[in-house]
Amino acid sequence: MAIRITVTIGKKTVPVDQVTDLRIASAFRGAGLDIGRRVDAIKCPVHGKPATQVRVHFDARGGADLQYDSCCPALGEAIGKALG
Repeated sequence: MAIRITVTIGKKTVPVDQVTDLRIASAFRGAGLDIGRRVDAIKCPVHGKPATQVRVHFDARGGADLQYDSCCPALGEAIGKALG
C-alpha cells in the first residue's frame, strides 16, 4: 500500500521525505506507516475492499489527520471502529 505522509513545519506543509531532521522524519514516517498498515488490514464488510489513497498529515503539534478514499460509508465506519 502506498501512503502519503506530510508534516507541517512552521507554516509549511512538506512531504516527510523533505524533513531535514532525520530523528523527526523517522518518527513521523514510522507512525504514518504504522497507521497505513493498520488501515490496509481493514476491509469493507460489504465489498471486501481496502481504503485507497491513504494520506496521513501531522500538524505542527504532532497531531495526526487521516484521510483516505473508500468504496462506501461501511468501510469508513469499520476504520473508525478499528482505530478508535
